[in-house]
Amino acid sequence: MNILLINYGTSNINSIYNSLKKIKKVKIFINNFEKKHYDKIIFPGQGHINNCINFVSKIKYLENYLKNSHILGICIGYHIFFKNSEEDSKINCLNYINENINLIAKNCCLNTINPNINWNKIKIIKFHKILNNLPINFYQYFMHSYSSIYKNQFFSYATSIFNNITFNSIVIKENKFLFQFHPEKSGKNGLILLKNFLSL
Repeated sequence: MNILLINYGTSNINSIYNSLKKIKKVKIFINNFEKKHYDKIIFPGQGHINNCINFVSKIKYLENYLKNSHILGICIGYHIFFKNSEEDSKINCLNYINENINLIAKNCCLNTINPNINWNKIKIIKFHKILNNLPINFYQYFMHSYSSIYKNQFFSYATSIFNNITFNSIVIKENKFLFQFHPEKSGKNGLILLKNFLSL
């Protein structure tokens, strides 16, 4: 299995790289955009939306990758598939999902941002085989201030709550599997999710 791992230049990709190697014998390419096809493509977390979109939009064979491979987006890699983000409203995201990414971590009293950096509960609201062997409620590690707010969207498969706001923690649309959390930093259940993704 050939996997393309995207490095925007701001991401720490060691954790996801090492986790993939633990799960299955795979061949991982980092920013090798000369091949026209990969079995799986992973857009990892960490970074600013502006930098990530600017990098991703220049990828050779991008449309081919997004159409013909299984895609995993983690944290900021989740955000780039939406329409826009409050992190930088002047830049358009890839718009595969016609919803915005909103600030969820604003403290209205202090007018400061308190990022959701913690283990948080995930509640499965719709089943997909990528969720095999997981309980309906389980914990994963989050590190973010923005997300897609839950509005009964058809693409939401799991939700979480922060600052009394329910947001989409797992979004699935066609061949794109988007996690707001970091499965590579989330122990056994995170590895189960990654294993399920590799098995698609």
